[in-house]
Amino acid sequence: MTRDKKIQVLLSSEDEQKLNRIITSASMHEGKLIATSTYVRDLILHHIAQYEGEQTSFVNEHVKKILREYQSKNKSKNMLQ
Repeated sequence: MTRDKKIQVLLSSEDEQKLNRIITSASMHEGKLIATSTYVRDLILHHIAQYEGEQTSFVNEHVKKILREYQSKNKSKNMLQ
């Protein structure tokens, strides 16, 4: 069974203040207090999901391109015969 890992991030004071303003705004919008760690975790997980989707999409597009090229070559061969 895998264990959860902790990560640490260094931010400048200015960036931390900006992050806190964003989290405060999100908390007010949601109507409940959001912990910094919860907000950052959700942000990271959302980014990971988005990135994995982009990778899958890239692979799918590449495979489709290869198939189109293969089909195009086969059509050309069939026309020549």
